[in-house]
Amino acid sequence: MIHLPESTYVYAFPKRSLVLPPGFSSTPPLHLTAAPNFPLSRLMQGFLFFIGRAKLPLSRSWGYWICAGAIMFAVPASADDKQDSHQPLIAKIRPSVTTIRVQGRDGNEIGVGTGFVVDAGGLIATNFHVINEGRPFTVETASGDSLRVLAVEASDVASDLALIRIDPANQKLVPLEFAEPGSSEQGMRVLAFGNPLGLTDSVVEGIVSAKRKIEGRSMLQLAMPIEPGNSGGPLVDMNGRVHGIVNMKSAIDDNLGFAVPIDQLTSLKDNPNPVDISRWVRLGRINEDHWTPLFGATWQQRGGRITAAGSGSGFGGRSLCLSKTELPKKSFEVAVAVRLDDESGAAGLAFHSDGEHRHYGFYPSAGRLRLTCFRGPTVYSWQVLKEVESEHYLPGQWNDLKVRIEEDGLKCFVNGHLVIESDDTQLTAGRVGLAKFRDTKPEFKRFQIGEEIPVLTLSEAAEKWLAGLEIPAIAVDAISSDQVDQLGKSGDRSSREIVRRALALEKQAKQLRQLAADVQRASTVDQLRQLAKSDGDDQLIKGALLIALLDNPDIDLQVYQQRIDQMADEIRKQLGNDATATQRRDALHRYLFQDNGFHGSRSEYYHPANSHLNRVIDDREGLPITMSILYMELGRRLDLRMEGVGLPGHFVVKHVIDEDREQLVDVFERGKLLDRSDASKIVAMHSRGPFDEEYLRAQTNIEILTRVLNNLIGVAGRANDGEAMLRYCDAMVALNPEVTRFRLMRAQLRGMTGRVTTAIEDLDWLLEKNPPDLDRELAEHMRGSLESRR
Repeated sequence: MIHLPESTYVYAFPKRSLVLPPGFSSTPPLHLTAAPNFPLSRLMQGFLFFIGRAKLPLSRSWGYWICAGAIMFAVPASADDKQDSHQPLIAKIRPSVTTIRVQGRDGNEIGVGTGFVVDAGGLIATNFHVINEGRPFTVETASGDSLRVLAVEASDVASDLALIRIDPANQKLVPLEFAEPGSSEQGMRVLAFGNPLGLTDSVVEGIVSAKRKIEGRSMLQLAMPIEPGNSGGPLVDMNGRVHGIVNMKSAIDDNLGFAVPIDQLTSLKDNPNPVDISRWVRLGRINEDHWTPLFGATWQQRGGRITAAGSGSGFGGRSLCLSKTELPKKSFEVAVAVRLDDESGAAGLAFHSDGEHRHYGFYPSAGRLRLTCFRGPTVYSWQVLKEVESEHYLPGQWNDLKVRIEEDGLKCFVNGHLVIESDDTQLTAGRVGLAKFRDTKPEFKRFQIGEEIPVLTLSEAAEKWLAGLEIPAIAVDAISSDQVDQLGKSGDRSSREIVRRALALEKQAKQLRQLAADVQRASTVDQLRQLAKSDGDDQLIKGALLIALLDNPDIDLQVYQQRIDQMADEIRKQLGNDATATQRRDALHRYLFQDNGFHGSRSEYYHPANSHLNRVIDDREGLPITMSILYMELGRRLDLRMEGVGLPGHFVVKHVIDEDREQLVDVFERGKLLDRSDASKIVAMHSRGPFDEEYLRAQTNIEILTRVLNNLIGVAGRANDGEAMLRYCDAMVALNPEVTRFRLMRAQLRGMTGRVTTAIEDLDWLLEKNPPDLDRELAEHMRGSLESRR
């Protein structure tokens, strides 16, 4: 018995087809087809509906007779229902579909996607990932005409959507009609237009099989083949109305894909954040003042990290990115931290490069460390000098690579340990930099050149403590067959004992991972603790970046502080020496909201990245409070007096122009100027009580940072992520060491996550201090409960 899903299916016969209603069960192995629906008489529709709802079992012969009877009572198909009836619809949609080609650094094409016209004035919709942030791209019509790109009119990383502004000159652009929000029904037939696998001007038919949440986003699940190149294309119904934007294929099934519902594009269109194309293509690009990329691939730089994607044009997919830094005269060292996306790949350091095909390379490859001399463009001119395995290399993690270059040889280190020595001197001079091979997508950070680069070592106390960790001495893979047989003579007793020990080891491994996370953030928490005691000008910006460091330990704080300084310098260049406070503020607004497209994040408002200042700078979107922190820091560098105002549910900025004038600014709403009545409305939206003048007071830096942490705790709480909540609570206690509720919360979280000893330490501190707002009975009960678990 086959029970068909509750959706409309079409079964094919030689010349006719019929629609089986929801719930119909059938044993005949009839072929499912995309043939047009065949209307049935009301009598037969009712009969099939009764059979389907009652789920009556049918034999094979009865199934055939019922289907045959249905055809006899069916109404003949009209000419419009023929399979070629899609042609008029395709002809109608096709002129509005565009091809988007993304260029690599050397002008080579690194990707093809799809877009479609949504406004006759020159707006093209696509996916954000299609235009590949920071890369040049072109837009072509279905007839092959190239359209001049003026700007990225709006973009939203979280929703994976973008709107491109093009010059409509000499082009008759026909926008597609949007479907009504929520009108996409399960089982609805749809067509997807695109350029799958680079095959332009393609159309595929399928159905909307479900509406789903994918990583918190509303998506349409599609039963149709989707391939790279379909991304950004319109998903239309049989009347030509757009229901979604195709944006991904399933990793499970080739005939399964997803699309972003059209209402999300409507929201983006109504809230543009335009970035001029000349500005857009500079975002994320490698700094050409410091680096020279060679042999293709896409090298990008964001903050303190360099990434590489795509295969290089050199043999084996090799690509280089050489530093322009002047090298020391004699012996010197070059170092970098590298992390591979796939351990079967390869990426690391290049040195003694002639700027062409000759250079040395030291890099991990397939889990081993390799030193190679590249003497030409092909594998026949490559010489692997040494290849070793090392226990000091950590697969899937950041690894510090370093090479000491001397007149008589080379020394290669990984994570501070010497792993390769070579007296090879075939190459004796040239530039240094980074190298990648094949399709590896590596990340690099902390690139350094110097006469001697210090290595971070363990303190004596740390080394002694780590040496005391109990690690099982038995080598399971060394147990012989005889030993297994001897254990087997004890029956289940031996097996259960081995499982018990395995469970104990798994518990210990979990505790060690927790400890590693605690140790990793200990320095960050201590910096926040010291920051709370200071009152320097950089307290707010440094505190916000340290909070981001809790979740992203690879952030280079200095790089982001320098970036904010550079942004302020760019604004200052637009101003005269006698610019007034309001003129400087206006220039700040133009720079952020017009030139660079900074905007409030509406999709996935509660995503943790919106509370990370580095991501606000990189992605140009965030929460009201993090957007305001960046705004205030830029204002301070422009000699503007900016104060943070923590309205209930919405953070804004107060610009104190002079002793008599103040102006509220909603940075989240692209610098919208507010008056007191606007502030009252915001308060009314988020608070039941009356407006209080206290709401308008300037918040301290510590209060602002604590509010950021509160937001993150809320996000982690909704996700039931106790480890993340503890990270943020650690920071809150560091910033507010005397606040009872924060320390009590940390004690609870430490206990919940198995950190019994440190939880008791917090409770002992509270019981000893005995602050007036402490529920002592609760604290004592918690302590007793935890003590029983030791």
